[in-house]
Amino acid sequence: MITFAGFKLYYMSKALKRFLSTLAATTVSIVLTFGTTAIIDRSKKKAEKREMVVMVMYDMRESLKEMKTCDESIKSFFDTQMDLIAHPQEFHSGFSGKTALLATAIPSLTYSTTTENIFRSNVETIQTIGNILFVETVSSFYDYRSRYKSKVSDPFQEDALVALSSYEDLCDFDASGFPFFSFSQLRLMEECLEQCKLMMKVTDKDLDVFSSQQEKLLEATRGNNEEVIEASYESAERKQRWQEARAAGRRQLQEMK
Repeated sequence: MITFAGFKLYYMSKALKRFLSTLAATTVSIVLTFGTTAIIDRSKKKAEKREMVVMVMYDMRESLKEMKTCDESIKSFFDTQMDLIAHPQEFHSGFSGKTALLATAIPSLTYSTTTENIFRSNVETIQTIGNILFVETVSSFYDYRSRYKSKVSDPFQEDALVALSSYEDLCDFDASGFPFFSFSQLRLMEECLEQCKLMMKVTDKDLDVFSSQQEKLLEATRGNNEEVIEASYESAERKQRWQEARAAGRRQLQEMK
């Protein structure tokens, strides 16, 4: 026969089991919810970090490509310059042949600083990337890039344009030091890029994938050529109307006198 005390104990035992079961289920649910959220947040941060790193390194690689082209132009200019200095009759023969080749070899850097500005102005850059050495290396690269433009490309372009003015100016332009200075700056930038690849485990294939994505985006947003042509015709038509209106107004003014 079950006593009241026994019944009470049995009931409390059942209630305790239900409570513990509910508590366990709730605990598991909380752990799963916050655990899943934490995993998603970590994955999101990791993806953001990877995207920023690849974007910056792609900009570095493209800048290097442009500067290597500039470096080749400087060397080509110097070689042609030496040939023309040694054969003045070819320089005085007119703006053709080697003289034209000399003009086309004058370098001009047109790289964009958008990525650099984003990288330098974003206060969360270090937090997002989480690698101070990488941030410092990228900053050094951009410093070298700026120095290349201000100390190599721009001065060479300015002096080279003056050198085309006359044979005497061509002889006075000492371009012999530019190839070495160009090489030394490029070497420093290449080292920065290779260090970044190793630090962040980014390959050229990763950068190629990013490049393809950029090309697809540009292709999708690029304006229709027919619209550009139509706008050009409209612009020409407006100019003609302006000229006609101005001429008509002048005729009326003459008649009123």
